[in-house]
Amino acid sequence: MSSFTDTYIKALKPKAARYEEYEGGGFGIRVTPNGVKSWVYRYKINGKTDKLTLGHYPTLSLANAKKRFAELSGLRRDGQSPKQIIEQEEQKENNTVAKLVQAWYSGYAEKSRKKPRQIKQQIDADIIPLLGHLSLDKIQTIDIAKALDKIVARGAPVHANRVLSTIKQAFNYGVSRGSLQYNPASNIRSRDIGGIEKPRDRVLTLDEIRKIWRFLDSDKSAMSFQTKCAIKIILLTGVRTAELRLATWGEFNLSESLWTIPAEHCKSGATHKIYLSDQVKDLLATLHQESSIGHVIYGESPDQPLSENALSRAIARIQERVGIPKWTAHDLRRTFATHLGETIRIDPVVIEKCLGHKMPRIMSTYNKNEMLPERKDALIKWSKRILTLILSDNIITFKRVS
Repeated sequence: MSSFTDTYIKALKPKAARYEEYEGGGFGIRVTPNGVKSWVYRYKINGKTDKLTLGHYPTLSLANAKKRFAELSGLRRDGQSPKQIIEQEEQKENNTVAKLVQAWYSGYAEKSRKKPRQIKQQIDADIIPLLGHLSLDKIQTIDIAKALDKIVARGAPVHANRVLSTIKQAFNYGVSRGSLQYNPASNIRSRDIGGIEKPRDRVLTLDEIRKIWRFLDSDKSAMSFQTKCAIKIILLTGVRTAELRLATWGEFNLSESLWTIPAEHCKSGATHKIYLSDQVKDLLATLHQESSIGHVIYGESPDQPLSENALSRAIARIQERVGIPKWTAHDLRRTFATHLGETIRIDPVVIEKCLGHKMPRIMSTYNKNEMLPERKDALIKWSKRILTLILSDNIITFKRVS
């Protein structure tokens, strides 16, 4: 039994077999054949001898190793198991926000959400960098609020509210799994973070539609042909951006002028049929010449859809050159629905059917009529209206009915 000093520890040489030396009280060092030196603590509790590793030398210095030994010895004298204490500490170290949100994502969100990629981006870009290191035992409401404030400060209040929603869901998952006693984000209101979100009501006037269409047909836009077609198809059909991005050629029957969107691509979770006007079929025919396999509007290759934000970014780049107030990809769908009602006087129920919206429970239970002839008539009329519009030289204004 030797009294340990740094000089003594450094002088210990590896042998053919692993060996240990002790200073007293169970505090010792283990040396392996390849020269690794580790501090050990050997003790007896409840009549049973046990041993644990405190750390490696020189990463854990002699002074700190003795300090840790003294702490654990005191716990043993109080009747506590040093090994159980260390296991609990290691569990707490692993019980972090990062571990929880990753477990929630892989265990629930990735399997159950239609757009898990958006959630993954929030986790990787915001939640883990801002909160991931915090222990679940120590995280407080103020920690979450301050993290969200940083997102707001960079000019993204709406995104901060989305991140808050994700955090709440992940923490609720942690409560249900026993990782948390309560959800520290449950009382944070989005209105106190990113503010009250007002729904967009931007509707393009007929004159604005004509300006956009003519801009797309000019050599000023510098947009890809696929992106130009995507904007026109959404205007003509009112489909959601995702429904068009994910569309493959197998969904289209051009001879019957029908596009059948599968349930997995629809927000409503039900198959949706779209009548194809001659204008839409002409656009599809041109796209078909570029690629007849995979996705209609594709990304890097025909077997990959256009990325989720590609269309939004493309529209943002042409805003100033088009010369009309700001508009987005989703405004095209709202514009389609509004003009169907206020410009060509289509029945509201038919418009809802054209949009693929779920009908109220009573109507959906007793009325299974898909109104395909009425929808066909509406889309033909709207297509002709746009054709007349883009060929006209007269300025056309449109005011929404309040």
